[in-house]
Amino acid sequence: MRSFRQHPLPVLGLVAAAAAVLLAGVHQWTAGPIAEQAEQRAHATLTQLLAEGSYDNDPIHDRFPAWIAGLEPPSTIHRARRAGEPIALLADVTTTEGYSGPIRLLIALRPDGEVIGVRVLEHRETPGLGDRIESDRSDWIRQFEGRALGDPPAGDWRPDRRGGAFDTLSSATITSAAVIDAIGRVLAWQRANRERIFEIPASQE
Repeated sequence: MRSFRQHPLPVLGLVAAAAAVLLAGVHQWTAGPIAEQAEQRAHATLTQLLAEGSYDNDPIHDRFPAWIAGLEPPSTIHRARRAGEPIALLADVTTTEGYSGPIRLLIALRPDGEVIGVRVLEHRETPGLGDRIESDRSDWIRQFEGRALGDPPAGDWRPDRRGGAFDTLSSATITSAAVIDAIGRVLAWQRANRERIFEIPASQE
């Protein structure tokens, strides 16, 4: 007891170091399973966005990395085919413009650029407000289905509260803007690269 009172700082330092090592070990041990679960959810969502029987390849592995302006690099582009013909591309992208942090989206497009559907894979938005971007919390995310870069024009891919064409979630303008902007950026990338998207060799990773 006398030793601790005489030398409290070294003892506390050792305790802090031990705690840091323990926390690092726990993080390392849990990071792998958490990441694996996130990827499993992403793969399940990927197949849910495509009509059953509409493709006959494996979109999960028919993929390649892409660098899309304004989104966290790299994005992952999955491709669905039937009898070798392009059916859809699915862009797994992350925007860092969310209100509470990054928002990860899966955006499914037809080869002509029409939106099949959008789903949120991961986010940290406020419960009861920004989390309504999730499809099981509101229908807000479904307003993009059937839309394309020219419908509305590129300059209108913004929330209506910022002069755009899309509904804004109440009290979640920043969240809404982040999702809308990310979809618009994917559409612009698809338009610029549509001739080569289905010709790029699949990643071997």
